[in-house]
Amino acid sequence: MRKALFIFLPFALCANLAAFELQGLSAARIAETAATARIPFPLAVKSPERQEASPERQTASFAVYKVNGVDVAVPHIGGGNNLLAVLPPGTAPETISTKLRAAFGAAAGAKAAAIKPQSGAELELADQNPGAVIFSLNAFLPAGAAALFNREPNFAGPNCFNAAFTAAGLMAVNKLRHVGNPEADQLLSMYFKSVPSSPPQPGDILVLNDGDHGVYYLGGGLIFHKKSYLKQHIYRITLLEKAYAPEPNEWKPGPFDGGSVFNDSGTIHKKAAWRPTGAHYDFGPASADEQAKVNAAIFITEQAEKSAPNWALARTMGYFTERLLENLVSDWSAMARSPNPVLRAYYHQLESLRDQANQSIEVELLSSAHAQSNANEILKNVWLPRNDYSRGLIGQLLKIYGRDQAAAEKVMDAIDKDYDGQPLRHIKSGGL
Repeated sequence: MRKALFIFLPFALCANLAAFELQGLSAARIAETAATARIPFPLAVKSPERQEASPERQTASFAVYKVNGVDVAVPHIGGGNNLLAVLPPGTAPETISTKLRAAFGAAAGAKAAAIKPQSGAELELADQNPGAVIFSLNAFLPAGAAALFNREPNFAGPNCFNAAFTAAGLMAVNKLRHVGNPEADQLLSMYFKSVPSSPPQPGDILVLNDGDHGVYYLGGGLIFHKKSYLKQHIYRITLLEKAYAPEPNEWKPGPFDGGSVFNDSGTIHKKAAWRPTGAHYDFGPASADEQAKVNAAIFITEQAEKSAPNWALARTMGYFTERLLENLVSDWSAMARSPNPVLRAYYHQLESLRDQANQSIEVELLSSAHAQSNANEILKNVWLPRNDYSRGLIGQLLKIYGRDQAAAEKVMDAIDKDYDGQPLRHIKSGGL
């Protein structure tokens, strides 16, 4: 959702900031993914089944969709982590694989894999089909989607656009964080192209209802998505038209969780499709000051990606980090107007990190009624942890603002005394 937090891998730069590539994914791999792995095989005649899954059949543990002539079973929440199918009598496994490679735009070597039923959905499917072979279809999914399907991130922050970019290969499953709408818009403009008049294809990211929600289009009418930044919303596969619909066993936001379009099965009134281009960006023109700001953004990102999943952002990074990020987003706003798209991406990444800090601190420290009534005292206790992270970040910022890095302890003393204040003001003054 647009208000939700996003997952994001830090942008990894070469030592001299020469290239703009996402960590764990080279430019060559982006191009390969866009050119082959996620583009559906062309057919002489378009089949409606390749565009939309047929109406579902629900059981206790899974829903069944007809995808290019194959009955695909999607486990409900808690039903297992494998997309499933049964091999019909007299049908060769390669027949299923061929149909699903076409439907999901999967790589040529993707094959259905026979499994021993273990999860609830697998056991129920086997019970309904005595003696039949049960297959996992995860090989036809993007690696990120297969790794996250039916799993909970365990912390607040990762959201719909995080899920979509992870499935697209731009972000990694072990580097989850919030990605806000400005950052998502920037990444879409850099690595995707708008295809408003084209039916969705496997690999497209679909932005629904003017950015209210974002999903990854798998093919065959199915999507991979996460409904919000709330940790209770897990990574799911469902029909595109049911992106907002409640699902079996799904947690539903209560009256104290804030409003949610998922409370009442919101409808899709607008969708915009974005298709990967395989683009690659060098760092581009940037001053030494701008490069130093990028390094600071990377430093904060790396710590957030390590701390947030371990429920340690408040303890390690402190409440001062959230306030400092608010200051930096305001003070560095010129980066958002830079002609260099890479600088714009890093700026919007800071906005996402600010939101990630807010969500992590809320969940880690303030999620109970008792904590809410004592929020001020709780936040004071984590205002400014004095550790390698805070000293390192303040040292970098002192250098950016032309202050003596040896004044770091003095600056920290000033910040410490100014609870809930403006940390950047003390950094700019050198603690005076």
